[in-house]
Amino acid sequence: MFWRKSSPTRQRSALNSAIFRIKQQLAKIDGIYLISSGPVIVLRFAPSVKIDSRDFAEIVHSISIEEPMSEATAESLYKALQSCSAPYMDGVSSDWVLAERERFFNLQIRGMTILMHWLGQNRRYEDALEIGRNLLTADPAREAAQCEVMWLYVLNGQRAQALRQYQEFSNWLKRELDIEPMLETQALYNYIRSDFGVRNQGSSTGEGDLQSHRNAFNHFLGAIERSRRDLYNTLISPPH
Repeated sequence: MFWRKSSPTRQRSALNSAIFRIKQQLAKIDGIYLISSGPVIVLRFAPSVKIDSRDFAEIVHSISIEEPMSEATAESLYKALQSCSAPYMDGVSSDWVLAERERFFNLQIRGMTILMHWLGQNRRYEDALEIGRNLLTADPAREAAQCEVMWLYVLNGQRAQALRQYQEFSNWLKRELDIEPMLETQALYNYIRSDFGVRNQGSSTGEGDLQSHRNAFNHFLGAIERSRRDLYNTLISPPH
């Protein structure tokens, strides 16, 4: 690649010289090692060396859905997300980089989803919405996140914005893919628009009531999901 006009022997000599000089420079840095053995070259890092992508992956994988996240873990996750906001190895288009970039992008989405849920559960709706909007900027087609952001707007007293969020998403889907939102998303929009399935004119809806409505609606969505799963299993089952 770098010495195309030279003979193979000179190319090998130039490569060996370059690797030797790189190893000399890295030797001045604690915890980073370039190891060359025959045709194999490996760059190794000691555990003490801070690598933002590695630290971020460890934080995301350490969080259990079954156990509540602590304030300290949430703060660490937020800082890790901030430090890894740029695309992974941006500008490099090798196949392995593209695969790793996609894997890391999915980790970022997972981390933002976890943090958005935690902030919402702790009634920090403005912070949760900020994370949610960033998530949807990165991946606007993620419909579950669209629904979560709609709920967060409602819980934050921005019901009209929740409805606008649906309309913008619906228009985007129509424009980009010529499809409609999923039935669950449409049902949520109608549920919010119809005053949460009831019409108590003149009565105010408190935050506790909104949470109850949300729990009831999630119960309804669970029933839809079970029905879809049953239908899918029927479709893939071999005929008797």
